[in-house]
Amino acid sequence: MIPQSTLGIAALLATLLLASSSTKSASAFSIPPIVEHSPSLQATAHVSSTTQLSLAFLPDEDRQLPQPDDDDKEGNSSVAEDTLNSLVEKLDQSKQDAESKKKDNKSMAFLKKIGRVGGAANKSFVNAVGSDEGSTGRQPPADRATKGAAVPPATRKSKLAYKECSVTGVVDDLTEPFPLTSSGNEWRGITDRVMGGRSNGMLERFNDLNGRPANVLEGHVSLANNGGFLQMVTDLPLDASNPSVDASDYDGIELDVLYRKVEKKSEIVDEEIVEDTNPGVFNMHVRTPGTFQQASYRYTFKIAQENTWETIRVPFDQFEAYGGGPNMPEQLPPSELRRIGIVGIGREMDLFLAVGGLRFYSVI
Repeated sequence: MIPQSTLGIAALLATLLLASSSTKSASAFSIPPIVEHSPSLQATAHVSSTTQLSLAFLPDEDRQLPQPDDDDKEGNSSVAEDTLNSLVEKLDQSKQDAESKKKDNKSMAFLKKIGRVGGAANKSFVNAVGSDEGSTGRQPPADRATKGAAVPPATRKSKLAYKECSVTGVVDDLTEPFPLTSSGNEWRGITDRVMGGRSNGMLERFNDLNGRPANVLEGHVSLANNGGFLQMVTDLPLDASNPSVDASDYDGIELDVLYRKVEKKSEIVDEEIVEDTNPGVFNMHVRTPGTFQQASYRYTFKIAQENTWETIRVPFDQFEAYGGGPNMPEQLPPSELRRIGIVGIGREMDLFLAVGGLRFYSVI
């Protein structure tokens, strides 16, 4: 649709052109004698001639118009052509502006949806990359901000400098700059926002949290719009062409973890504050190449004491299949591990969850 402002400009230009041509028309066109003796009819004839000129822009072969002399004919043709070119340029520009505005509106709607603009943008969630478990493939890394860092993170080493976690047994001992893992992969954060949820947060490195470095997941888990989780995850294969790692030489997964209760303070009088109904309870999720989106093997663990480092051991046979349907094996296959996630899920909570180490373990 052509904007009204453009149509108005076109009409004004056409009117000015025709008005300037009317003085030449009076001498060029053959006017019936009766017009010379009647002012009212003369005005009518003048309007009629102007209308005829405007119709001359249309492909009307049946319309018979008075013919001007050669000089006026050539001048009027040149002016008409210039005016047409100008109008065409303005109409084309209006169409381009309309298309550009339409694209801008779509882009803004997308940015609002993923929380990059609007209220969610102020929550500093730097890792919104997918629904519940995200995709099985690799995702963008976490933000590289590091609390307490004296220097910027170092350049990533070559893949050849790392050994796969199935060889060393170590997924991450936090000796590499954030968000890198010591087994050559990267940490990232996932929220429920892309599937319509309202949870938000951030994943960052603390250089000293109760005496040790830690990756900390902070934020708010909301149950609004059928959401309800935040998680930090890392892939396991060192080579992206391999779909998984074989950890069948080990007995399970070991995690160094710490949590803190977050004091939620409301600035609104009489506003109800939702307390965490099950503090210290979190999940570990493991995915294999065969698990679909939102499907995983899950284990729920409880941290006994707040603000204290604790080691959690989870045998492979304790993970339970979730969300994969009847074709998903009930037992987690240790020879096909693709990704591990540490998750705050399933209840309204303000989250502060720290991981100081992640590895496989063997029972001797």
